[in-house]
Amino acid sequence: MNFRNLIIALLILTGLRLAYIGQIELSPDEAYYHEWSQRLDTCYFSKGPGIALTMRASTAIFGHSEFGVRFFAPILALGTSLLLYWLARRIFDARVAFWTVVLLNATPIFNACGLIMTIDPLSIFFWTATLCTAWLALEKRDTFSLWWPATGLLIGLGFLCKFTNAMQLLSIFLLLALTPGYRRELLRPGFWTTVIIPLLFAWPIYRWNELHGSPTTHHLAARGGLATAWWQLNLPDFGQFVGLHFLVYGPLIFAALLWTFIVFSKDSLARWTSALAWSLPALPGSLRRRTVAWIAAASTLLGLYFFGNALERPELHTLALALALGAGFVAVATLKDEPNIHWKPRFLIAFAFPLVALYLWITLHHDAEVNWTAPASLSLAILTVSYFAERVASSGVWKKTAIAAIALSAAITLIALSTPSVRVRLTGWASTAKVVQDFRDRIEQQTGKRVFLIADDYGTAASLCYYLPEKRIEAPGHPPVYVPESPEAQNQFHFWPRYDEYEARNPAVPLNEDEDSREYGINKFAGRTALYITDREENEPASVLLPSFFTRTEGETRWGKQKSAPWRQFTEFEIKQGDRTLRKLRIFILPHYQPGKVLD
Repeated sequence: MNFRNLIIALLILTGLRLAYIGQIELSPDEAYYHEWSQRLDTCYFSKGPGIALTMRASTAIFGHSEFGVRFFAPILALGTSLLLYWLARRIFDARVAFWTVVLLNATPIFNACGLIMTIDPLSIFFWTATLCTAWLALEKRDTFSLWWPATGLLIGLGFLCKFTNAMQLLSIFLLLALTPGYRRELLRPGFWTTVIIPLLFAWPIYRWNELHGSPTTHHLAARGGLATAWWQLNLPDFGQFVGLHFLVYGPLIFAALLWTFIVFSKDSLARWTSALAWSLPALPGSLRRRTVAWIAAASTLLGLYFFGNALERPELHTLALALALGAGFVAVATLKDEPNIHWKPRFLIAFAFPLVALYLWITLHHDAEVNWTAPASLSLAILTVSYFAERVASSGVWKKTAIAAIALSAAITLIALSTPSVRVRLTGWASTAKVVQDFRDRIEQQTGKRVFLIADDYGTAASLCYYLPEKRIEAPGHPPVYVPESPEAQNQFHFWPRYDEYEARNPAVPLNEDEDSREYGINKFAGRTALYITDREENEPASVLLPSFFTRTEGETRWGKQKSAPWRQFTEFEIKQGDRTLRKLRIFILPHYQPGKVLD
């Protein structure tokens, strides 16, 4: 439990991670974010600019290798560990801090964050840093502290990396509102600086979405299953979601986290349930005693609603709903018994409960990813270690169980790193890209014309963009590989230069009636052949592509007695590593692109 020994162990572990990250290929998500980093913007289809800026910085220093793309993942894992140690020691003691860091660094999910550079290493780093500054701000109760704006700054930075980090604002609000001794902080400047500063970070993202048709909002609503009726429960996906947590944290560690969460939440839930049950009978009396307040609240909510209708601003409807829920929350809170949970556990559970509750609700109605709840595990890990610390110290059985829990999680991590089925998404993309390029070269030799590449989804397209030996760019800003385009944005490729775009036509050049358009202009890809690449077992290309490709030969053709044929039979390749098949690749030849068919 010596801090010096812990630092040495963390530095060795970080060194091993740095050595490992350059030995494995990029995942499709990493390659996708790498494409973002080549085209900086204030927001992207599904995320803020944090991951793009981070990769831009690391590749500027170390180049566009796997090591360069991933460099900050081990560094952020080290930073998160040190911050977590500081926080746990500040709240409890050095023993709790030591074992919290050991516990988290043994889990597969935290090790994945230390090796793979996605939005999660950034998110959990800023989440942990926010926990530290929020604790320091609340230590100086009744006085303004610079830790309040620092907390807002860190939430804003985290929000740029992953929108989930905005949930910390809700955690702070609930913590203050539900703790009598801290409620006055809601009216003080410190709390409001924490709220306002993240809004400054959110404004550019809001503007980007407003200018681009709100793709991020639509994407998040779809991923959250907001269109699903609340009574339509998806129990199989819910069970799978919970079950996966036992794997990615280790079965014994997750069982301990879950038990701690239940122990420190059940009494509070019971008090809220009781208050909610009493709220309806108490409503008539409240209406008589606080008539003016109820009229003012109803007028404000209705005013926002109708004002939103008049201005066609649905966000005002959302604000009205949020205020209504807040008013209901305050009303029920007045009927709730005083809390019996101590301040330290209350602080830690406040930064876990809202996030866990949100994603449990989502996964009951829609599929969810196991990494979504990862930030909640940070404060929960501190609370879990503190809860079991005395038991482990005083009982040989508990001590052996704790050692077994950590060893089991570490073993699962090592097995996962060496298991081919787990690493399949990180293997074989360079070979895949080589197969695609060789096939492209062969077709171009046969036809004497350049072809362009379309992949089945953003992950395949991004991986090919990164690993193609010859990254052919059709025009400045274009990616080397495209995705099937449609009128509605499906991913970030939609917002970059596309093969279905038109340019202004030179009036001095005669119009090609077959390939150009009087209305839209000219298209550089008109009349060219595309290769559609997919690693799915598809027997035909994406349906949105078919109307845009055909054979121009009239009468009797190689396709029979017909004017056109949408696509040719695919060619299948097996991408192997030794005797193991990593993926099956199908490439379709799509002849003679005719732009504008999606528009038609």
